[in-house]
Amino acid sequence: MDRNTFGNLLRLTTFGESHGRALGAIVDGVPAGVELSPDDLVPQLMRRRPGQSKITTARDEKDAPDILSGVFEGKTLGTPICVIIWNKDQRSRDYDPKFFRAGHADRTWEEKFGHRDYRGGGRASGRETAARVIGGAIAEKMLPDEVSIVGFTRQIGEHRAQDVPEDLDRDRVDQHATRCPDLEVAARIEEELLACKEQGDSRGGIVELWIDGLPIGLGEPVFRKIKNTLANAMMSVGAVVGCTLGDAAEDSTKSGFDFHAGKSGYGPEAGISPSANGIQGGISNGQRIRLLTYFKPASTVGEMSKKGRHDPCIVPRAIPVLESMAALVLADHFLEFQLNRLQDLDRF
Repeated sequence: MDRNTFGNLLRLTTFGESHGRALGAIVDGVPAGVELSPDDLVPQLMRRRPGQSKITTARDEKDAPDILSGVFEGKTLGTPICVIIWNKDQRSRDYDPKFFRAGHADRTWEEKFGHRDYRGGGRASGRETAARVIGGAIAEKMLPDEVSIVGFTRQIGEHRAQDVPEDLDRDRVDQHATRCPDLEVAARIEEELLACKEQGDSRGGIVELWIDGLPIGLGEPVFRKIKNTLANAMMSVGAVVGCTLGDAAEDSTKSGFDFHAGKSGYGPEAGISPSANGIQGGISNGQRIRLLTYFKPASTVGEMSKKGRHDPCIVPRAIPVLESMAALVLADHFLEFQLNRLQDLDRF
């Protein structure tokens, strides 16, 4: 069973537990000749790492990546790439093996496996997502330069960003610890999350993901539509409770006249719908893909939250995780894209 592996031609396997010695990723399917060093993995790992601001957990992990295999003289070999990061700041004494936390996976893992690592949630911890970020950083190296994947905080609690520039990039997103580009709203979010930390409360929210620069043609028309592979990737992340292509709740209330605003007819511009959020018939249409991913409030609340080291909201740190999952999906589809037409196999 490939229950720890994600992908089709490009495959990511993650391993390790929250309080174990290390965790990491094995990425298979990367072609030979891709330039890769630990420095390529660091930026997204640093954006995800704990202890980066006063609104996140105080656990202080450096998350320095160590490439063990698959790279020689700065280039990939076409063989499995194994990368690990060492856990340095575990505090396992905070966890009771006989205590089951509501909102966490403690009980379900116990019933399923009969034996679990109770320390920090073990493999069910959000710490596992560091390995996904490693995989995503490698996948991004395989994408064309014109492809851009940018996530940002659209909403936390009742505070929703309104003033979001169309030319948003990661540097602009990272201007504030909340990763909300509407700085007026970001200030209100920060104030609420600091209050949550004091009270032992938590919040959920929405991450919006913009994918630009894709060609027409990524995705398969039936069971590997790019919309369902992206949604599957987002939903595989812990605490995610929903994922929609565009604002599905709003779109579903529109009339067909209002929603289908594209041009029908003849010529190269006909048949592309600007309201399709970048995907038609399960295939990319060359326009921006817009995904909304919904997170439940962080699971640790009350006295456990006050005594322990927990995020009052995981949305800000989850953004590089979702970007990474999107990169893995897109790189996989780009590899599949090369198999669509006989003339694309010109090497043979």
